[in-house]
Amino acid sequence: MAQAQEDLETGALYQRYVRALKRYSDPRDKQPSPGRVIRHCTNCGMRAMFRMDPDGMWYECLHCGHYA
Repeated sequence: MAQAQEDLETGALYQRYVRALKRYSDPRDKQPSPGRVIRHCTNCGMRAMFRMDPDGMWYECLHCGHYA
């Protein structure tokens, strides 16, 4: 179902998406920022950006929070 632009820009899901883009950068970028990779998550099945944890040991799925 299509939504009007005014309704979309005030929606909670859209606002969450915009905040994530500002925080983690755009996942469509060819080169993610250092400490981040794009891969498929075995837990949620999404193609998502993974961020290296502060200890530098594991990558965390930014979609579901699962460690890989």
